[in-house]
Amino acid sequence: MSPVQNFEQHSRNLIDPDLPIQARLQMAMEVRDSLEIAHTAEYLNFLKCYFRAFSVILLQITKPQFVDNPEHKLRNIVVEILNRLPHSEVLRPFVQDLLKVALQVLTTDNEENALIAVRIVFDLLRNFRPTLEAEVQPFLDFVCKIYQNFKATVSHFFEGGAAVGGDELYNRLVQTNIPHLLPLMVAAISVPGPEKVPPDLKNHYIELKGAQVKTVSFLTYLLKGFADYIRPHEESICKSIVNLLVTCSDSVSIRKELLVALKHVLGTDCKRGLFPLIDTLLEERVLVGNGRACFETLRPLAYSLLAEIVHHVRADLSLSQLSRIIYLFSSNMHDASLSLSIHTTCARLMLNLVEPIFEKGVDQPSMDEARVLLGRILDAFVGKFSTFKRMIPQLLEEGEEGKDRVTLRAKLELPVQAVLNLQVPVEHSKEVNDCKHLIKTLVMDYAIFVLPGMKTIIWSITHAHLPRAQVSASTHGTHQQVLVSPPSNLQAPQAFKGMREDEVLKASGVLKSGVHCLALFREKEEEKEMISLFSQILAIMEPRDLMDMLSLCMPELFDCMISNTQLVHIFSTLLVAPKVFRPFADVLVNFLVSSKLDVLKHPDSPAAKLVLHLFRFIFGAVSKAPPDFERILQPHVPVIMEVCMKNATEVERPLGYMQLLRLMFRALAGCKFELLLRDLIPMLQPCLNMLLTMLEGPTGEDMRDLLLELCLTLPARLSSLLPHLPRLMKPLVFSLKASDELVGLGVRTLEFWVDSLNPDFLEPSMASVMSDVILALWSHLRPPPYLWGAKALQLLGKLGGRNRRFLKEPLALECKENPEHGLRLILTFEPSTPFLVPLDRCINLAVAAVMNKNSGIDAFYRKQALKFLRVCVSSQLNLPEKVKDDGFTPSQLSTLLVSTVDSSWRRSETSDVKLVLVNEQTEVLKYY
Repeated sequence: MSPVQNFEQHSRNLIDPDLPIQARLQMAMEVRDSLEIAHTAEYLNFLKCYFRAFSVILLQITKPQFVDNPEHKLRNIVVEILNRLPHSEVLRPFVQDLLKVALQVLTTDNEENALIAVRIVFDLLRNFRPTLEAEVQPFLDFVCKIYQNFKATVSHFFEGGAAVGGDELYNRLVQTNIPHLLPLMVAAISVPGPEKVPPDLKNHYIELKGAQVKTVSFLTYLLKGFADYIRPHEESICKSIVNLLVTCSDSVSIRKELLVALKHVLGTDCKRGLFPLIDTLLEERVLVGNGRACFETLRPLAYSLLAEIVHHVRADLSLSQLSRIIYLFSSNMHDASLSLSIHTTCARLMLNLVEPIFEKGVDQPSMDEARVLLGRILDAFVGKFSTFKRMIPQLLEEGEEGKDRVTLRAKLELPVQAVLNLQVPVEHSKEVNDCKHLIKTLVMDYAIFVLPGMKTIIWSITHAHLPRAQVSASTHGTHQQVLVSPPSNLQAPQAFKGMREDEVLKASGVLKSGVHCLALFREKEEEKEMISLFSQILAIMEPRDLMDMLSLCMPELFDCMISNTQLVHIFSTLLVAPKVFRPFADVLVNFLVSSKLDVLKHPDSPAAKLVLHLFRFIFGAVSKAPPDFERILQPHVPVIMEVCMKNATEVERPLGYMQLLRLMFRALAGCKFELLLRDLIPMLQPCLNMLLTMLEGPTGEDMRDLLLELCLTLPARLSSLLPHLPRLMKPLVFSLKASDELVGLGVRTLEFWVDSLNPDFLEPSMASVMSDVILALWSHLRPPPYLWGAKALQLLGKLGGRNRRFLKEPLALECKENPEHGLRLILTFEPSTPFLVPLDRCINLAVAAVMNKNSGIDAFYRKQALKFLRVCVSSQLNLPEKVKDDGFTPSQLSTLLVSTVDSSWRRSETSDVKLVLVNEQTEVLKYY
C-alpha cells in the first residue's frame, strides 16, 4: 500500500459524508501505514490535517459497535493511530481535545477500543500532568461508576444482568476520591464469581479474576500512603487476596501479580488479616496453582512469602499446623529444582519454629508430639547434610578444574532447564557461596542474637520431657537452661533428660555428614568459626548421649580428620568442656587403643600422625582433672605399654610406638597417679630391658634421643626404680652429653636422685659412671646465657668431695684412626705439573721394607727406608733439632725420641696416635 502523499487532500476525502464505509476504512489504513511521518519534522503538519478528521470519525460519522463489522474496524484503526502518536511538545496543543475524545471512547465504546482509550488517557495524564488536572475528575468518576457496577457486570455475564469495566496520579484529586473509590474496590475484589463456569464463559471468568487482581495491586499501592483509609478494610482485603489465590486461573502473570501484592501487604500492619487464613495458605495448590509453569516459576516467591507469614504467627500456631508447615518446608528444602536460597529460607523458618514447638509441650501428650516435630526438623537438617556430603567434593573438584565449566546443579537440572527454557544456574563462585550460607544456616541461626541452630534443636529434644516450669530462656536469647529440680509431685517416668536411641542415631548424622561439609570453608577464620560451632553442638549434649553418638561416628570422623586435620580441634574443645570431657575422653581412648594402634607401624603415614595428635590432646588434658583421667586411663595404659614393647622388637621402624610412649610417660610424670603407677610396676623391667637393648643397637639419632628420654621418664615412683638405678646411669650420662632438651632432663633427674637418695646408696649405683658424670657436668660449666651452667655448678656442689675422687683414676683417651690418605706432599719437578705423594703409603712401604727380613731387599734400601721413617717421625713429633744417624745407637735414638715428647701431649686428643707411632718406630730401631 502506497504512503499518503498529500495530507490535506487526503484528510478532507477521509471525512467526505458520501464516502462508502469500505473506502473510508481503506483510507484510514493508509494513514496508519504512513504513521512513521509522526517521527519527523512533518509531525505538526500531520496533526493539523488529520486530528480533526479523526475526531469527526469517532464522534460524528461512526457510532460504537458491539459486533465485528467494518465500522468497528474503522473506529479501532483510528483509536490505534491516536494511541501511537508520539507524546512530544508538538502534541501539547491537541492534548485537551485528545483526552476528551479518549474519554468519550472509554465511556461509550466496546471493550477492545475502551482498553486502547485507557492507555491513551494514562499516557496523557502521565506526560502532560499540569495541563490536564481539570480533566482528571471525569475519569475518576468513570472509575467509580465501573466499580459501582462491578457486581452487576459479573451478574450480567455469568447470571444474566447489566454493566461495563475499567482502572489514577494527581494527589489532590486522589485525596478527595479515595474515600469513595476504596469501598467500591474492596467490594469489587470480594465478588466471588460463579463456582462452576460454563466453557463458553471461561474467558470472561479469567478476565474477571484479572480485573480483580489488578484492583488488588492498586489497593496494595495505597497501603502505605492511605493507611487510615485502608485499615477498616484490611481483613476484607486479606480475605479477598486469599480467595483470589484459590480461584484465579493458572496464569503465571496473574498469580505473580497477586503474590507481589501479597508481599506488599506483608510489609504493612495490614498483614494481621492474613494470620487467620494460614491454613488455606499452607496448601501448595493455593499458593502456586496447578499448572506446571506456575509450579516451576512461582514457588520461590510463594514460599518466601509463606515463610514470612509463618514467622509472624509461629507463636500462635497449633502443633497440627506446625506439623504441616514442617512437612511442607522440609520437602522444599530437599527439592533440587528449587534454588539454594530457597533451601536456606526453609531452613531458617524451621529453626524459628523450634522454640514455639518446645514451648507447646505443656503436658505428656503435647510433649510427645512436640518431640516428634523436633525430631523431624533434626531429620530434615541431617538429610541436607547428607546431600551436601555427596555434592561438595564434586563442587570443589569443579572449582579446581576451572570455572568455565557448567556447575553441578546445571548438570543435575539440565532436563528441567531445557523443558522450561529457564536460565542456567549461576556461576561456580556464586554456587559455592550459596552452599556455604546454607550450611551456616543449618548450624547456626542469624537472629537478633546469633543462636546456634543445631545446638538449639539438640538441646530442645534433650529437654523435651521436662516440665516447662523448670526451664526458661537465658537473658541473652541463647538456648534455655534447667533452673530447678522437678517438683516432688511429678511422676518419675514423665520427666527425663536426654535423647532416645533413634534420636541419637539421627543426631549422629550431624557428625557423619556435617564434618564433610567443612571442606568448603577454606578461609582460616571461617573454618575456625564452623569448627567451634560443631564443638558447641556436642558440648551441650548429655554425657550418655554423646558417648552413644561418638561410638557410632568415630570411625568416619577419624577418616575425615585424615584429610582435614583442622577437625581435631573439635576433639580438643570437647576435652576441656566441663560437662562432657569425661565421657568423650573415655570413648576416644577406647577407640584409639582398640582399633588404631596398628597404624603406628608406619610412622610417616597420615593415620599414624593423626593417632599421635589425638593422644597428644588426651594426655595434654590429663593435668586439668587428674583423678578423672586416672580412672579413664587405668585400663588402657598397660595395654599401650604392652603393645608398644611388643612392636618395638617386631616392627622395622618402631618410631611411632616410641613417640606414643613418650607422650604417655610425660603425662604420667606430671601427675600423682598412685593406682595407675602401681599397675605398671611389673612392666618396668621389661620396658627398661627393651629400651636399653634398642639404645645399644643401630639406632638413628632421632630414636636415640627419644630412647634416652624414655629411660629417664619411666612412669614409676623413685622407690620402684631403685632396683633399676644402676642400669639407668648409662642413659643418664648419654643425656648429659646430648641436646639441650635432654641435658635439661638429665640434670633434673640427677639432681632429683642426689636430693632424694642417701649417698651411701647412690654412690655404688654411680660408681661405674662417676667419672663420665663429673666430666659431663664440667663440660657444662659455662657462663650465661648458657642454660645449664649454674645448675651444673650447683650439682657439683651437692656432690661435695665426690666430684674430685675420679681424678685418681686414669682417663680413657679417644683414639682416632688416620684419615684415608694421611699426610700428603706436593712435589714439583720444574716445569712439570706438581703431584701429590701420600706419606702414609710411603711410611707403610718403608715399614714393610725394614721389618721384612726375608723379602730379599738390599740392605742399602732398608737403611734408606729407616732414615725416611726417622725423618717422618722427627717431623711429626716436632723435635727441636735435627737428628743425625751418625753417632747415635738405636737405643740412644729410641731414648731421644721418647724423652723429647712434650708431656702435655699425653692427654691431648691426638697423643694416642703419636705415641703408638713412636713405640712402633722404637721397636724397629731396636731390631737394628
